[in-house]
Amino acid sequence: MHLPLNVNEGEGIALSEQYQVGTMYPVFILMNDEGNVIRRWTGYTGGATALISTLNQALADVTSIGDRLKRFNEQPTLKDALFLAKYYSDAGENLKAADLYRRAESLSGNAATDYSLDIFNNIANAVWKEMIPFNRALEAADEVLAAKRKNAHSMARVAKIMARIARKMGKTDLITKYLLAGINATAGSQISQLRESHELLRADYALHVAGDTTGAITLKKKVMGEGWQDNRDKFYEFAKWCLERKINLREAEEYARQTVNLVYPGRIRAMVLNTVAEIVYARGDIEKAIGVIKLAIEQEPENDFYADQLERFQTESAR
Repeated sequence: MHLPLNVNEGEGIALSEQYQVGTMYPVFILMNDEGNVIRRWTGYTGGATALISTLNQALADVTSIGDRLKRFNEQPTLKDALFLAKYYSDAGENLKAADLYRRAESLSGNAATDYSLDIFNNIANAVWKEMIPFNRALEAADEVLAAKRKNAHSMARVAKIMARIARKMGKTDLITKYLLAGINATAGSQISQLRESHELLRADYALHVAGDTTGAITLKKKVMGEGWQDNRDKFYEFAKWCLERKINLREAEEYARQTVNLVYPGRIRAMVLNTVAEIVYARGDIEKAIGVIKLAIEQEPENDFYADQLERFQTESAR
């Protein structure tokens, strides 16, 4: 039986919490007739053919997660360690996932086996959710830098994630070596994605290490290419880039406001209005931020996140 649900309304809300759906959609959860999870995956599978293929793979072994975990505890295998690690990572239980990836390394019997990037991704997510202290991310990032099988993609990923977490935690003074590792690893690459990563990491280095805000903004604009000012998706992304770094907020607000009327009403417009509200709030105008978030609520009244935003702004305004 196939049961599609909207996790923001009706019984979907309770089931979303029960099955740890999270905020990445769509989520597919395969269960047995007792309601026990067999497998889950996130994101579109590429059409009906790919979906059927994924389902067939899942149905090839209908062991529930509970039974698989019991089996693993009694007789651990590399296959079960990796399966469970991916499951818990997708379910947002990042510390369990990191531990299982470490178990997988020890079970492989091969000294060259390296899951340091998977471990880092999960530790970083746990730090972001404030489940563990920031220094755990530093330790996991160091493991990736020391890994024998590291590559430009992994170096760039670690650098980007460390910069993002550090901004949130106010620890940007501790990320210089990760930014440099990412910059050096991507230097001279012929792969467009890595060339872009190189310039963006240089921008973050300029901002967080050299203290050159103007230089950082210049590098970011260069990456977006000619005509970005007339491209809705690009100038909205630029507004969000500035917001995350709490720089150039006047221009960021202008571009975010331009985006509002260029997107579909409802969920997407609410999301953009929330970005405007956050920028206005960061600029210090809390009353205006309250007005904008109320417009977001009008666009998507069933989304509790915007109600929480309104409460946060109102609480700050009352101080």
